[in-house]
Amino acid sequence: MNIKILALGGLCFGAVACQAPARLAGRWVLLSGNAPVAVGQADAPEAGGPLRLVPGSPAAGACLAAEEYVQMFGPVCAHDPEGGPPGSDGDVRWYCHGHLAVRVRLERCPNASRLRVVELAVATAAQ
Repeated sequence: MNIKILALGGLCFGAVACQAPARLAGRWVLLSGNAPVAVGQADAPEAGGPLRLVPGSPAAGACLAAEEYVQMFGPVCAHDPEGGPPGSDGDVRWYCHGHLAVRVRLERCPNASRLRVVELAVATAAQ
């Protein structure tokens, strides 16, 4: 019986050890708070306080080229239809991984070839 418990414990430990902990520091993030949504590399979280961007990262409300979003966050995923006429969802990006889905709504900046984030929606539970 002790051998079975040891084997089960080894399997559980192995499963936990193989999964890396979630990390934001140094990764590109969409950072929302009381100000407009910011885009940039996250600084290390500190004592449960607001997350900050690494100095020199694009600031809140920054206007970036569409290809920069692809470079920073990767390709978009298949998603529920937005509704509306064809092409009306051109300024919306969906990013998915497992049970996580993130919808990012962008708006055109004064320079029409650049976009800024205006809304984030995140779903994490399996449905």
